[in-house]
Amino acid sequence: MSNPKIITKQLLELGFNSNEAKAYVALTQLGEANATDIAKKADLPRTTTISILQKLEKEKYISIQRYRGRSIFWIESPQMLKNAFANRVRLADELGELLADIYRSEADFPYAKIYDSKTSIKAFIEKLLLDLEKKSEICTIENPNAGNYHKILSEEFVHFMLGLKKEKGFITKSLILADSIRNIRPEKIRPQSIILREMPKEIEFKASFWIISDTLVLFSGKYPFIVAIKHKIIASSMRSIFDYLWSISKEKWPLN
Repeated sequence: MSNPKIITKQLLELGFNSNEAKAYVALTQLGEANATDIAKKADLPRTTTISILQKLEKEKYISIQRYRGRSIFWIESPQMLKNAFANRVRLADELGELLADIYRSEADFPYAKIYDSKTSIKAFIEKLLLDLEKKSEICTIENPNAGNYHKILSEEFVHFMLGLKKEKGFITKSLILADSIRNIRPEKIRPQSIILREMPKEIEFKASFWIISDTLVLFSGKYPFIVAIKHKIIASSMRSIFDYLWSISKEKWPLN
């Protein structure tokens, strides 16, 4: 038979206070009882016990049956205790995701996150584009020879991205490796408001590089990952490097 002292100790670790644990263990042993019997079993004052039982009932750990002015308390299955805390863990996970979106959002402090699965990468890209204001400018450095997008994103998802960029009027300035425009399918760039420039031959990039608003993104398809860094100073600093590379690169699209 389980030791009530051990059970009480574990209840304390789960956040019950001492009296709540005593009352809960007492009712668990009795199965169902009135407040007087529970108080006696738990060695607590009756008024204190009633207050505790009402709290436990509100939190769905126990139930109350009222009949002809009498209240009978009965214990829910111990599984309910497990389910209640499992639900709290689920809520904590959801809250963690929500809080991550606003974490230091108004502070001058960088926020970085890594996405390393196809599902999380697609979800990040979709949210990034949906949250972006209409007619925003997107600056990228691409390696068409690496096929980063093809390795991660389906044709349907690429079509969705292109449609969303067109619908929201995004303007894209994209730097590509020298002599790599032949690896870009024309049907992928025609629907976009995009300017392509080829960088000097000395410059090599294997991953894709995006600057979008105050966010810097590194994207790879070979080992699938996205690293997103949100910070105005970092983004604007990298934009300065992008602008320099843009100034020394040759325009390839649109065709003159």
